Amino acid sequence: MTASTPPPWVDDLFPFPTPPALRTLIDIAWQDAYDFYEENESYDYTLLVSHYDFMFDLATIPRPPDGCDAYPEFADQDRQLSLPHFATPEFVPFGSLGDGGGVGWLVPAPELGRLDHPVALANGHEHGVTPIGADTRTGLEFMLSWALRRWHEDPDPEPPAWRDADVWLAQNQWRIDARAKDRRLVDRLSAELRVHPDPDRTFPGSWWEGATVRKDAEYDIAFDVPEGWRHEPGADGIGVLAPADAYADREPVAADRPPLGPELIAAECWLDAGYPATALLALKDTFVNGPSCYFADLKPLWERAYRDLGRLEYAAHLDLMAPSHQVPCYCPTPH
Repeated sequence: MTASTPPPWVDDLFPFPTPPALRTLIDIAWQDAYDFYEENESYDYTLLVSHYDFMFDLATIPRPPDGCDAYPEFADQDRQLSLPHFATPEFVPFGSLGDGGGVGWLVPAPELGRLDHPVALANGHEHGVTPIGADTRTGLEFMLSWALRRWHEDPDPEPPAWRDADVWLAQNQWRIDARAKDRRLVDRLSAELRVHPDPDRTFPGSWWEGATVRKDAEYDIAFDVPEGWRHEPGADGIGVLAPADAYADREPVAADRPPLGPELIAAECWLDAGYPATALLALKDTFVNGPSCYFADLKPLWERAYRDLGRLEYAAHLDLMAPSHQVPCYCPTPH
């Protein structure tokens, strides 16, 4: 590293190449982190993680480039992506909203190797996702628009009439400066992404309630389905995308709070018959429509369905989900 060369960002945050639009955002954050490094001779990961906290915090810590000393030290487990509660592995978060929710990509079939993906919100408090962009660029445009909308609802602070203006400014100048910095970042990112955020911008599948994003419960996300493949919508809002021959002729139907035993038997039969896509759809629908205590029983077959489809990283991610679903069971029938 030299004083005239910003550090290159290592593209290792996600299980697929990071789409260029998000790279643009992180590269801007790296420039500030590099300035901090030069001034302080240490690397402050919080400068990267929370650089865009007016939209979201980064979902994990970017590894420092060669030549930067990491402070504080962190291990690989600190960099693992964690899912918002109730989300399924097909939701790959890149940002945390700070309230249990996240913003991320919908990647129903990672083996397709696509370079960009639809973007959605998962609120962490209920099942389902809210689509906000057809790709990373339009998803970030929506997030920028959301920031503008929140600022419109909560204008820049000004001294109240009954307060001494000089005293109030001395106490609150940091808030004014922070908002001004965020506005400069919005302008810079908008220019570099060539997007035009607007506080009234909407995307199919979502709508505004004041400054809150709501999902359209009647909207089904349409994925790009390759020839010879098939997509079936699911209760998680994402469903299953897989080769057509991985589906059985009969589709699963998981009612509200389905009985666990028959669902497990049916899923295992589909797996044994070579229909992992149908089994995966049934298992995910049962996860959504059943109580959290079902998770431990669903997990072995759920992992097998992912493995049979060649989605090993998703199978491994179920281990990361498990602690969030270790809850007391109040089912009338033990399982």
